[in-house]
Amino acid sequence: MVIKTWCGALLFLLAAVSAFAAEPVNDAVAVQLLDRMSAVIGELGSCSFTLASSNDVIDQDHGLVTRCGLHEVHMVGPDRMLVNSRLDDLHHGYWYNGKTITYYSYDENNYAIVKAPDSILGTIDAINRDYGVDFPAADFFFPNFTDDLIDGSDEIRYLGKRIVDGQPCFHILAASRETRIQFWIADDALNLPVRYSIMRTGKSGTTQFTGTFSNWLLNPELPTAMFDFSPPLSATEITLMPKKGR
Repeated sequence: MVIKTWCGALLFLLAAVSAFAAEPVNDAVAVQLLDRMSAVIGELGSCSFTLASSNDVIDQDHGLVTRCGLHEVHMVGPDRMLVNSRLDDLHHGYWYNGKTITYYSYDENNYAIVKAPDSILGTIDAINRDYGVDFPAADFFFPNFTDDLIDGSDEIRYLGKRIVDGQPCFHILAASRETRIQFWIADDALNLPVRYSIMRTGKSGTTQFTGTFSNWLLNPELPTAMFDFSPPLSATEITLMPKKGR
């Protein structure tokens, strides 16, 4: 079973686009490139990548500040996932083995185990719904990625070729009333995503999220044991608290 059938059910990125978009104006070249990227990702049986992120947040004491993160992601369809995330002064990971998903805080040396659905798709959905966890770049693995982007955008445009960290890329813009999403897709045989950014304009001002991919490994042989969490002997087991209203 390929990744396209199971990963990225939650549109964390696409949800930022206005639900009230007008009749879209779409560039055929841009749509073709997005479809090509989605098709390549959808044929993968396993993959690994690194995502460097920066996210503007409102700090109570300092106003608008930028938080940076580095996320190491490994996935094997249909039911294996490992995410190791460093966010400024935070370091945590998630291990999913088809039966449970385990959260571990490296900083506090504690962990929690939660029963999970039997697919990555279902697990991403359930953990986000119940605990508010967003998984890095899940949108790109959603099988209807391009269609959902079209449905939520006023326009999708091809902006030409750009260089991102030395990589020739195709540059695409998807815009709605309050949100502008940009994609930089590799100008090579695979057309994998290189970078994306989301810019939102609201009452509190304009904020931006940026994610940059690196270290792509396609269909790697990943050992099953790496997706089973083994807590350190000194670690404390805790209980994750669901979101309010759950």
